[in-house]
Amino acid sequence: MSTLVIVLLSALVLVNSGEVPSESRESAREEKLRSALIDAFQSIKKASAKGGLDDDAASDLIGSLAQAAPPNSSRNYKSTTEDAFDLFADDDGLSFSDFSDVETEAKQSTTEKAHNVQHIVKTTKAVEKTTTKPSKDVFSKLSDSIRSTVNESRNVLRRESMNMSEPLGIESMLRVFDADILVRQWSELQHTVAGECRAELAAYVAGLTERKLWALKMEDASGRYTSMFYWGNNYWTGSAELCDILNEEHVPSTQKNTSASQIFNDWRQDVSMAGSGPPFETAFYVARIVVSTNLTELIKHRRTLHLGACLPRSCPREAVAALLSAARAPLLAHRVLAVRSPQHGGYSYLGDPTFRVLLAVSCFVGILLIAATVYDMKIARDVRKDRQRRANIAANMAANMASNNGARADLKLDLNGLDDINGANGKSMYNVNNNLAINSNTSEERLTAAETLSTDELKLSIWSELLLSFSMKANVLQILDQSVGADTVPVVHGLRSLSMVWVIFGHTCIVIFKYADNTALRAILEKSFWFQLIISAVYSVDTFFCLGGMLVTFLYFRTKTKGKLDLLVKGRRKITSGILQFIGLIGYRFARLTAPYLFILGVVEVTMKWFAYNAVFEPPAMDHDTCPKYWWRNLLYINTLFPVEQMCMLWSWYLSDDTQFYAVSAILLILATSHFKLSASLTGVLFISSLFTTGYVSWSNDHIPNSEDPFTQFDKVYEKPWTRLGPYLVGMLTGWILFKTNLKIKMSRVWAAVGWVVCTATLLFLIFGLYKTELGVLSAAVYSALSHSLWAACIGWIIIACSTGHGGWVRPLLSAPVLYPFSRVTYCAYLVHPVVLRYVAMHLTHPIHMGELLVFILFLGLTIISYALAFVISVAFEAPIVTMLKIVSPQRKPHRV
Repeated sequence: MSTLVIVLLSALVLVNSGEVPSESRESAREEKLRSALIDAFQSIKKASAKGGLDDDAASDLIGSLAQAAPPNSSRNYKSTTEDAFDLFADDDGLSFSDFSDVETEAKQSTTEKAHNVQHIVKTTKAVEKTTTKPSKDVFSKLSDSIRSTVNESRNVLRRESMNMSEPLGIESMLRVFDADILVRQWSELQHTVAGECRAELAAYVAGLTERKLWALKMEDASGRYTSMFYWGNNYWTGSAELCDILNEEHVPSTQKNTSASQIFNDWRQDVSMAGSGPPFETAFYVARIVVSTNLTELIKHRRTLHLGACLPRSCPREAVAALLSAARAPLLAHRVLAVRSPQHGGYSYLGDPTFRVLLAVSCFVGILLIAATVYDMKIARDVRKDRQRRANIAANMAANMASNNGARADLKLDLNGLDDINGANGKSMYNVNNNLAINSNTSEERLTAAETLSTDELKLSIWSELLLSFSMKANVLQILDQSVGADTVPVVHGLRSLSMVWVIFGHTCIVIFKYADNTALRAILEKSFWFQLIISAVYSVDTFFCLGGMLVTFLYFRTKTKGKLDLLVKGRRKITSGILQFIGLIGYRFARLTAPYLFILGVVEVTMKWFAYNAVFEPPAMDHDTCPKYWWRNLLYINTLFPVEQMCMLWSWYLSDDTQFYAVSAILLILATSHFKLSASLTGVLFISSLFTTGYVSWSNDHIPNSEDPFTQFDKVYEKPWTRLGPYLVGMLTGWILFKTNLKIKMSRVWAAVGWVVCTATLLFLIFGLYKTELGVLSAAVYSALSHSLWAACIGWIIIACSTGHGGWVRPLLSAPVLYPFSRVTYCAYLVHPVVLRYVAMHLTHPIHMGELLVFILFLGLTIISYALAFVISVAFEAPIVTMLKIVSPQRKPHRV
């Protein structure tokens, strides 16, 4: 800028030096001055476009003023010459282009016409046009105009220089760490790493400088801002696959032909799948970084980004964290929270005791399943042969008596299926296909023996029965059975199956939203009316609570009426019998639920440990830390009594609450057998207290349920047993009504229709009622207290109406036999489906771009996989336990083939 001042002062010297020349000489000097100023300002414009004035530009400016163009110069200037003057303005805010209306000489020279330049001097109409000699005032005004122009030009150039120093465009503004930053700042960043890591990073920097293909591939595999920052894209992961593939050698094909395979091979080489790799092994790192900036128009709040980087494998995670922390971004301030590296791992399955226990259990159960299935098939084959033998004996006896009137009992007969007849001590042994032998002397004895063994039941030892409980054949047939008992409630199967699908749908959307690059889409979808179906999936758990309370109450009273419980407590006092019943009920539930529960718990711990060390994305929960510490809380079903941050298997809160409710219901039911009114009063007190407790907790924590986040206050309102007891007690009332009415209630069509209308309206209100609704703290407390119990009441009405003949078309829909197998594996499906969701999410290397169709397709696939795995787990763990419980019960049934 000092050079610019010198140049312009030189212009003033040229103007003011010497005496006033003659008219012709003055005209030539003015022409010379105009040409020099034009050249000077043209050079200033070019220099400003480059970001400042250097020495060459200054010399050009001096030369422009020192050597003025001759009057008849034919120098051609671009049309932008006139625009160059717009950069400068005088004190009045006028630029050179504003002088278009200034009166000029009547006759302009050819130089003036060539440059299309007006007089710089601002004149008025009072100045005579015939002035032949410019006065000193004219040059004074010219000096002032140049001086003001110089000052303004300095400001403009300063502003342009500042603007050129700041990056333009969101891609440049959101730079955090890339190849350019690494290369330019390597002299400072190299001190953050050491050893082999520094040497290989230096080689990487050299490769980037020399534009080596392998270095460009590493940079291409690293993450950076791409798009959709304001659409919720926080995953700048790059490509872990490309970084990993660089460690493999890919030699270009040397074949020369025009076949389709060669064309495809050329395409593969064109996308850089071939070529030499880097001189070191690469690894992929993902850093979780918090970024912020003073430019609020860029980032209003802090954003947490997940940035991928393909770097030498010799660099530990700590070194990469130090390297990224030391790098200076152009506009963003960042702080590295953690660095992950799937290639470095750090977890081994075989070194984990939990995995070894799971492996041993799986092998043991697998052996039992195979042995029991083989044993079952052998017994079934023997039974079929015995049936055939008995049928042949009966047919032979009938034919013999008809032809001989029973006179020749020892006649040798040709029986179908009878291989041989051997005589021994006056008795006959019938060996049917080398199977069971029956000794008899007369036809009457044979007939008696056949009638004795005509049943399909076998009397086996208890050890044989326990082994056969692991038979895959028997368990599969039991799950796929299309029939139910006469004293059961078939609509339970439909409600349970549909609710489970609803749960999977809701959990799928939650997981997909977390690992999407357009998470802001949720804000758009939440405004949709039909999106309330996803958010309202929280009520599906209330359906399970209602069904649990209904079944335990209905089956308890049915069993008590039939006198089956008396076998357990017969001859004991009421208090002792009550305690024994409570222990029996709790033991039965614990034994039935715990085996598959513990197995899935171990699977969750192992898989989450692997995800924590080897996945590109961070795990959705800290189960790899909480499960080894607090698994015993899950075993005792008390994990909801502790902070949610310490919970292992977050979705296991339902099992904990349901088991605690089961214990409360067992006490109430046992008490009801002798003190029904007291039991009913306690049930009412618990129900009312649960409503008031839920409302108070909601009000005291300012909990406002809304359509945007139904899981707000999860640790205080959503999963605590004292806030979710209401639906279970409603289910108990439903079960008692079904028992007392014996599934028979007389009701007119009008009242049935009124019940269905009220039920449907209530369900629709609970699902869509919060759509575009703002609740106050008090109204939100009332809604939180009543909503879940109202939902359970509607489910209770559906059960009662369908079970007593007032269900209409709903009853065959919910009682469809095709739903029975899905209902029988619901428990295992609930346990395993989050594991499937996490497995899919943790094996992603790029975020998902959400869309309605994609989410629906993922939901269908995850549902199918979850039920398939649930079927396997049920056959291996749940069904054998259920069968063994029947074997050791007082009403033991023999094995049926």
